[in-house]
Amino acid sequence: MQLKKIFISGFKSISNENPQTIHFEHELTTFIGHNGTGKSSAMEALNKLFSVDHSLRSLSINDFHNADVVKEEKDRNLIIEAWFSFPKPKEGKISIPPLIEHLTIDKSDGGILFRVRLEGKLSFEVNPIGDIDEDTWVVSTSDDVVEESSKQRLSAAVRNAIQVNYVPANRDPSLQLKYSSKAVLGRLLKAIEWAGGSQKIIEEQASKLNALTRQNSALTEIAVAINESWGSIYKGRYLSQASLNFPVANIDEILKLIQLQFNPDEVGNTVNVDRLSDGQKSLVYFSLIKAMFDIDKNTRKFISSGETSNFNPEKMRLPIFSMISLEEPENHLSPHYLGRIIKLVKDYGRNELCQVIISSHSSSILSRVEPEQIRHFRLDHYLKSTVVSELSLPKKDDELSKFIKEAVKAYPEIYFSKLVIFGEGDSEEVIIPKVLKLHSTEIDSHSISVVPLGGRHVNHFWRLLRSLQIPFITLLDFDIDRNGGGFGRIKYAVEQLAEFEERGSIYINKNIVESIPSWDNKQDPTKFTIHYEDGATINIVDELEKCNVYFSSPLDIDYAMIEAFPDIFCEKDIMYGEIGPRSIEKGDVEEGEQGEQDNLRAQKELIKAVLKKGNSGVRYGFSADYLKYFLWYRYRFLSNKSKPASHVRMFTKIEKKYTSDEIKEKLPPVLIRVSEKTVKMLAEIIE
Repeated sequence: MQLKKIFISGFKSISNENPQTIHFEHELTTFIGHNGTGKSSAMEALNKLFSVDHSLRSLSINDFHNADVVKEEKDRNLIIEAWFSFPKPKEGKISIPPLIEHLTIDKSDGGILFRVRLEGKLSFEVNPIGDIDEDTWVVSTSDDVVEESSKQRLSAAVRNAIQVNYVPANRDPSLQLKYSSKAVLGRLLKAIEWAGGSQKIIEEQASKLNALTRQNSALTEIAVAINESWGSIYKGRYLSQASLNFPVANIDEILKLIQLQFNPDEVGNTVNVDRLSDGQKSLVYFSLIKAMFDIDKNTRKFISSGETSNFNPEKMRLPIFSMISLEEPENHLSPHYLGRIIKLVKDYGRNELCQVIISSHSSSILSRVEPEQIRHFRLDHYLKSTVVSELSLPKKDDELSKFIKEAVKAYPEIYFSKLVIFGEGDSEEVIIPKVLKLHSTEIDSHSISVVPLGGRHVNHFWRLLRSLQIPFITLLDFDIDRNGGGFGRIKYAVEQLAEFEERGSIYINKNIVESIPSWDNKQDPTKFTIHYEDGATINIVDELEKCNVYFSSPLDIDYAMIEAFPDIFCEKDIMYGEIGPRSIEKGDVEEGEQGEQDNLRAQKELIKAVLKKGNSGVRYGFSADYLKYFLWYRYRFLSNKSKPASHVRMFTKIEKKYTSDEIKEKLPPVLIRVSEKTVKMLAEIIE
């Protein structure tokens, strides 16, 4: 039995006009999104149906969605549905708990369905404060429209056998532990199967404790004094005698005295739970919950195999389905503990009768969950309602799919971004934040993420962010005169936009792909235009920028920075111990024909190193000092030196030498255009 999906309408931040359906993975489902986007609302919706804490089940006025705060007296309705599925007959033996009735067939996939529906109505006809009516049903159809004839009352026995253990973000660890100890330990202790007269032995030994207290003169004196004082005040017929005893009359009272303790502390003593830190108390709570599930699992095995269990199955009240709903565990636990908690709940979720929900903002957690397990929450300001999305990922399990999944796991901050800038590599991660800061746009305060793609599979990342409604800009290397660069990069960008199906320009489409020259064409790619049937002559590079696709020209962002700041990048950093590259300018080596040949050979090697394998030589009109720039490019960025570290050092020198305005004047023009587009797009985003 697995929770397949929940349907929510009119509950808290989810409106009736835009109800949401959230599908669940078999083991773990992770809710992510900014604060106030509805993650807690979805968790609380499950609490209204099946929380083990019955105080969390009742509906209140604040549970009903109210987008218009002025008209609070308007009648409102809410619906919360939980759809549970069972394996199809052909997939194996079906195991359906005997408690469950009124099953139906899910018309969408032919699976067996158990559908529970909570209906709530808030009315103001009689009571100006509002009256709430709520009913919980089993629905024997998978149709969207539910007729009254398809609804039967959900019994208390079935409702209690489906258990959601909710761990809120703002929990009081001490209170949570107190409740869990009572609920978990109390349930297990009461279900112990006492064998061989062990119960009687414990009770007899415990009774001896009271006999010993009566032999102590001090305790006897205290008891007599209390009894005499009680007798002088209270003259009732019953309860007239007071005594001082340990509450150990029977096994139940004895078990209530059991406490969870830990040892050793720093001096070797045993300590109670109340002496633990808040974080340690949270860990104890998780341990108790997991222990209960493990014992439940073992008890089921004993029942199915006919073996004798240590617990009475009838007293255990085994759930037919259980779920842990864990809200923002990073609030109470350090990152290294989060990994252990994720492992723990994953182990729990592997049970066919158990599932886990986690909501989180933590990159430590998100890097440990699969992208398919993520549900993204956002608040639509036009709809005034929560919108829940699954990630748009490649369907096939191939190298492309693995690349996309590993990339989003490596950069989980994109899920919480207002805007994402895709770059080619590590250099963009250093340079772009610096450039944006010059435009009074710090990436942290504006929730901007700079994510390196390596230029691969960009349309899949675009599709992913479109599904999350997160705007984005892409900065690619132009790689002019490199194999596949220049026109090849233009063609790639056009093809990716055409496949993405949201081009941003009527002039960028698959029909122009054949008009784009081959990468080794002698034309200048930056000036390439196409004449369209409507009479327009369009520069394709400029038009791609309207689609938020930019090129670092002529090669990449590293070379562009060298061209912009040659006085910084083409000078030895003596303080850092640089010796600089060996010059290959004419006259710097031996004179004569041999020296000239050596110069030409060195230049060819340099060009091959910079333009890489498969290039067809320098055809593009690089600047007059291009050999000098190539030399320093190879020295700084093609050796074993770290690109990000080099850019950090160079930018520090730039900031010391120039003012902010001077830096902006000298920066590569494409970075200025990217920054200006970033500022413009941020201004259009509603908080």
